[in-house]
Amino acid sequence: MTRIIPILPACWRYSAITTCIEPAMNTQPLPHPLLRAPHRIAFLFGMLLALLLFAAWFAELASRLGSHPILPAVPAVMAHAFLMLYGIFPLFMTGFIFTAGPRWLGVPAPSRPRYLGVPALLAGGLLLWLVGLGLGRACLLAGQLLYSAGFAGLTLTFGQLIWRSQQANRLHAWMVLCGFVLGFAGLLAGLYWLCSGNASGWLLMRDLALWGFLLPVFLTVCHRMLPFFTLSAMPNIPAWKPDWLLWAMLSGSWLHGLLSIAGLTTVPADLPFCLLLVYICRRWQGWRTGQNRLLCMLHLAFAWLPLAFLLYSLAGLLPVSLGLAPLHAITTGFFISMVIAFVSRVSLGHAGQPLQAPAWLWRLYLAVHGMALLRVATDCLPATWSARLYVLSACACLLLLLGWSLRFVRLYLQARSDGQPG
Repeated sequence: MTRIIPILPACWRYSAITTCIEPAMNTQPLPHPLLRAPHRIAFLFGMLLALLLFAAWFAELASRLGSHPILPAVPAVMAHAFLMLYGIFPLFMTGFIFTAGPRWLGVPAPSRPRYLGVPALLAGGLLLWLVGLGLGRACLLAGQLLYSAGFAGLTLTFGQLIWRSQQANRLHAWMVLCGFVLGFAGLLAGLYWLCSGNASGWLLMRDLALWGFLLPVFLTVCHRMLPFFTLSAMPNIPAWKPDWLLWAMLSGSWLHGLLSIAGLTTVPADLPFCLLLVYICRRWQGWRTGQNRLLCMLHLAFAWLPLAFLLYSLAGLLPVSLGLAPLHAITTGFFISMVIAFVSRVSLGHAGQPLQAPAWLWRLYLAVHGMALLRVATDCLPATWSARLYVLSACACLLLLLGWSLRFVRLYLQARSDGQPG
């Protein structure tokens, strides 16, 4: 523990250090295309870490079927929760928010030290976390601190962009920043869990990550971007996104989280939220976007949310156990499919490619939904049936992410096909 404590001052000096070195680094053009735009390095690290984490999870699940199960330094289920919630989505968020955020706010993009340093710290912390599962808690703590430094850099950088903005309406940016702050609070709860071994810290980390950070940020981005993308591609579908709708969606997530933290039934939040999400799907008219597959991918991903909260409502009202099916409808169904849809669109657009989903991407995307359905259904089955299906769904997710990543990684390593900067 004494070896780790000196890392803390360096973590808090992150913003000041990068500010000092920004002028020197920005005067030198970076020759490699990977380093020329905020989304490239973050998306690349996100894809690589997603593959590594799902490979590790597949190996751990497969080992349970044999006589020599893998025994990590902390319980596998707890490690899985942290790594899947914090290990995949924040890197993709970093690439998206450092690219789209400045456009929302009318300010310059973050400097190279920021948009390269934040993903590097996040990825380095996650790698240390994975190594720590085999070496022990000291390495886990080092990984947690390094990752937290990167997350603090993400939060502070985006906060500075908002502060510099003169835009009259910064609601979406403020709500994303609020999500980042709650996500950092979840990391502190996770640090308490690792230091003390108290499972209450892990539970608080999980709830803050899910209902305070990830879902609110996804909802905020969907509220701003789905109607915008739809209107730009299909002008006959109106862009319906009143501010009260954003507050209502965020309230549904926050209320669910507060009830969960308090140990109470979440039905009072889940049932109204389910009905609201059904109404949103109806108003956004996603079923009319089938002609534009890249746009349809976004609406299909969003359709997981009313199903997820219907499952949460049924789990609270009926005397049956749905296990983790509602949770995985959000994480595997909504989060993963939405990340694939958004990252694909941003990657194609910023590579100078047509905003169209190739046939291979459409087929792979539909297979991701099939994998998510398998994962959700498996949670409802008896344990004697589900063990091998868990392994199958983890393997399917790994292979699908591998196929998706291999097609897009080359875009981050090449200059834009249209000759534009970025």
